[in-house]
Amino acid sequence: MTHTNTQDLAARWIAAANMTPAMRHLTQSFEAAPGLPHAELDLCLTTQDGVLLWATVFEPATPAHAVALVAPATAVPRHYYRAFARWLCARGYAVLTLDYRGIGESRLAGQPARHISMRDWMQQDLQAALAAVHRRAQATVDTALPTLWIGHSLGGHALAQTQGLERVDAAIGVAAQLPFWRLWPRWHQRLGALFFFGFWLHLCVRLFGGLPGWALGGGEDLPAAAARDWSRWGLMPGYFTSDPTVEVTAHRWAGTAHLWAISDDKVFGPRRAVEALQQAFAGAPGVAELRQISPADLGVRSIGHFGPFRRKIGEQLWPRLLEEMESAVPRLRSFQPRNRSIP
Repeated sequence: MTHTNTQDLAARWIAAANMTPAMRHLTQSFEAAPGLPHAELDLCLTTQDGVLLWATVFEPATPAHAVALVAPATAVPRHYYRAFARWLCARGYAVLTLDYRGIGESRLAGQPARHISMRDWMQQDLQAALAAVHRRAQATVDTALPTLWIGHSLGGHALAQTQGLERVDAAIGVAAQLPFWRLWPRWHQRLGALFFFGFWLHLCVRLFGGLPGWALGGGEDLPAAAARDWSRWGLMPGYFTSDPTVEVTAHRWAGTAHLWAISDDKVFGPRRAVEALQQAFAGAPGVAELRQISPADLGVRSIGHFGPFRRKIGEQLWPRLLEEMESAVPRLRSFQPRNRSIP
């Protein structure tokens, strides 16, 4: 990719006036390796509160027919979704993934880690990502491209407090939920959830200044303020929709959403918690449908909360997620899917 092509590609997503000389240098320096069947570029997004975030954009070799935002789960870096983003790009989507502030390459976000909250991720970081997606959708010479929000866990339920969600055409929630502790099906699971939200998160913040990755079963450390958000909301019947300090925007949803429950996701996303997210959109003019997938449906032993974006399971799952959404929103699809291996 040449210097000129790199800057042209970046300008599809970010206004040139918003790119500082340092950002231009970084954008040039972290191009994807040659040989890929599409273009990849790392760049910086700027949030409304002035924080710089690392993001990766994926551009198909042929003109894109839709633009997708892949919104990560809690404390999950964007590279976890790279295989999925490449798969989606191979099917004609321009794709953006990002690291939330304090996570992955956005750790040096100019904000003390302990003050980074979940609402920062949802109301600031994803808002900046959505602005870039809308800019990319408007970058075509003809009509604006349709937009697709794909949210994993937090990245899915964040849509319910996003400004401008009425401009999103479609959304796929994967294990996205409103995890109030009473929504776990069995008494010992409810007791475990109550322990986690009511005691474990507070204890870890007090002892370690946040939630260490190992205390969550793996992944990156969770900042203290984010852990406190999680703890407080997990004890509220409507999760953050019960918090009077949160502006819930779900009633403005005007697109089509498929909210996928994973049958063996017993720890983070039980079906009733996914149903609770569906109910948050009940008064909206758009559609929010509950879907469910099980390991038996895919011929695999297990899926769990994080399995949907692993390559081996994705080979079976991703076509189903996308085909059902494109059937519901034909504007997303401009050609018949072709059989391609995952790059």
